[in-house]
Amino acid sequence: MIVKNMDPERATKILARTLFKELMKNGFSNKDIVNFSKEMLECMALEMRKSSSTAASDSKDRLLIG
Repeated sequence: MIVKNMDPERATKILARTLFKELMKNGFSNKDIVNFSKEMLECMALEMRKSSSTAASDSKDRLLIG
């Protein structure tokens, strides 16, 4: 069980192991799980790019104003 106050590193490990077991139990192949993992990384990379471009535009605005 994952609770709010749990160490994020420990919670992440528990979540990953649980998800992996559930995917395997439901018939997903190793290839399917690798593809799922790649998609998760793509989602994370997209969010990081969005954050990076937002931060860059915010700092540009400050430079122009300041």
